[in-house]
Amino acid sequence: MKLNKICPDCGAEYVPNIEKCSDCGRVLIFPEELEKAQEEKERLMEKAVEKEAVVREGDLDWLSELRTVLIDAGIPSTVHCDPGCKKGCHGDQCRLVVSPEDLERAQQSIEEYFMEINPELRASNELIREGKCPACGHPVGQNDRECPDCGLPLIINEEEEE
Repeated sequence: MKLNKICPDCGAEYVPNIEKCSDCGRVLIFPEELEKAQEEKERLMEKAVEKEAVVREGDLDWLSELRTVLIDAGIPSTVHCDPGCKKGCHGDQCRLVVSPEDLERAQQSIEEYFMEINPELRASNELIREGKCPACGHPVGQNDRECPDCGLPLIINEEEEE
């Protein structure tokens, strides 16, 4: 008798011939693999990042979610928060950090996660690569600052925002 497979995210149980969870899409694993994966995840969560490279800055909840993405990808990471001012002018300043060696892989993992939770980004990026406006699909030139058809700003110049 074969053991059933388990979803590592939601814990749903499936017969052995099923490969992916119908709820979350994760690849299913056998119970002994789940135990090893949980031990590895705990090890990564406890592992200190010695030299730090900032992957993202922002809200603690969002960075905690992104940290989970990195841990699931096997990338040790930590979230650091500096308290905001006592007057309440600004909140805590939080940073998601990894080792410099893992920075590029961490950025790729986060980018993939963004594509999963926002599938429209994948389609927009494909249109941009084809030289088309991501909003309307009209052809745009490399130097166009906005779409000639719909007016969508194509380049955000940080110097103009200041």
